[in-house]
Amino acid sequence: MATAGAAKPWRITRLPLKEWEYLKLKIWSENFVPTMTEVTFRMSIQQALQSSFGLAGASIVIDVLDWDDKTNIGFIKVSQKELVTVWTALSLHQFRVSGHPCSIEILGVSASLISLADDSRLLK
Repeated sequence: MATAGAAKPWRITRLPLKEWEYLKLKIWSENFVPTMTEVTFRMSIQQALQSSFGLAGASIVIDVLDWDDKTNIGFIKVSQKELVTVWTALSLHQFRVSGHPCSIEILGVSASLISLADDSRLLK
């Protein structure tokens, strides 16, 4: 007979299947097409996290996987545990590029990077 303190197999805490989440982001402005480098993109993300959550937000590890200067679209990788925090900070953050207000739009999120790379809805 099992003791009362013994762990039962159905109560074991399981880790999620994927440790990382991938986000597809776009920098946009209403009447202005901002030109940003990858460094500016990274700084905008860090500013968003720090302005929303202070030093705790600034310490979140984010990997910028790709940045396209022409379309202002980038891909980042964040821990699944930090997804809600990063999403909130990016959605609420507004900044200026050459005096024009800009914001970050989240185009997609997935546990698999390949699913963000191509949008099947755009295929004809």
